[in-house]
Amino acid sequence: MRRRFATISAGVVAVAGTTGCRPGAVRLGAQPMAGDVATYRIDVDADAVTALAERVPRRTTTESVFQARHEVLTVAGGRRNVEIAVAEQGGPTTTYVVSLDRSGQLTRVASIEGLPTEALGDLGLAEIFPRAAASAPDRALSPGDRWSIDEPITVAGTEPTRLRGEGRLVRVGVVDGRNTATVQTDFRLPVRRNEVDTGGRLRLDGEQHTTATITYGLADGIVQSAVARTVGSYRIALFPPIGTAGEAVPGTLELTIRSSTRRQG
Repeated sequence: MRRRFATISAGVVAVAGTTGCRPGAVRLGAQPMAGDVATYRIDVDADAVTALAERVPRRTTTESVFQARHEVLTVAGGRRNVEIAVAEQGGPTTTYVVSLDRSGQLTRVASIEGLPTEALGDLGLAEIFPRAAASAPDRALSPGDRWSIDEPITVAGTEPTRLRGEGRLVRVGVVDGRNTATVQTDFRLPVRRNEVDTGGRLRLDGEQHTTATITYGLADGIVQSAVARTVGSYRIALFPPIGTAGEAVPGTLELTIRSSTRRQG
């Protein structure tokens, strides 16, 4: 059985600016304007090991290139909705809408066109929406400053959960002529979901651990690049199709996703 999981996991359009509080201090709070657009190339390689009952574990390795387009749809009442269109090269496009609260933190990920596992299975939170993976607070930060991450989040197809971890502002500098700020984060996201397809029903229960490094442009706050590694460990139960008798087959899934995201426009 070959199965690739979308472990949704990140906003890209944000506004960052220098502050007068401390030398070298910057503010990374997200304040995008309606109509703001950014496009990205995402290079992903994933390694999955699936073990069902007493069968020999099966390893699947994939390498993929995706294109993503982020557009701010609305800004109202402190809430911002961003549409994200993602497509693997030569494949169909899937559109997500993510919601950010007044402070710019991710609160919800919804899929407009459903969640096709086979099409987007190699993507995680840090690939779809890098800004959420950064989770920087809306206050003045200097290099070396750290903060805690503890945010409620809802992802389409999963139960409500919390994103927990730690972030750190690594440096403020210049990349390709742009003033930038680089953030490192380390966070965990519990995942519990049920999937139904023509091959049966699948229950997935576990946790994913992501480490990410994200670089922002200080002039416009838009993410310029991101490198992330996500490791997921899950218990799975494979049920027969609805209406068919049979016992669930237990198993495990170990998943590693490595990605590099770079802004193109």
